Amino acid sequence: MEFIEDADYLGIIGRRPPENDDRGPAQIGLLVRSNRGRDSGRYYLVVGVENETIVRVADGEGRRVEIPKRKNIRHLRSCHVIAGEVYDKALDGKRVTNADVRKELKSLVEKLKE
Repeated sequence: MEFIEDADYLGIIGRRPPENDDRGPAQIGLLVRSNRGRDSGRYYLVVGVENETIVRVADGEGRRVEIPKRKNIRHLRSCHVIAGEVYDKALDGKRVTNADVRKELKSLVEKLKE
């Protein structure tokens, strides 16, 4: 089957994400904000990636690293900021603690609001 790049065809079958779409590929340590569900408006760090549409997020308090919240990436808004310490620990295979997540989350959200 050949892919057709016709705007009318794409309008019927599906839509391409807009150029400024904030739902890029998720990676561990990414700061995200929930925009759907009862937790909308809360900030989280991505602590696990199941596949390209489902991630696991934690804030270190209500959602701990041991039992992260499973979220669809469409229900999250990326802040385009990576928590360096969490990312480095995950790359090195070290354990990410709730204290690490809380500390990074607090500093990144403060910087974002400035």
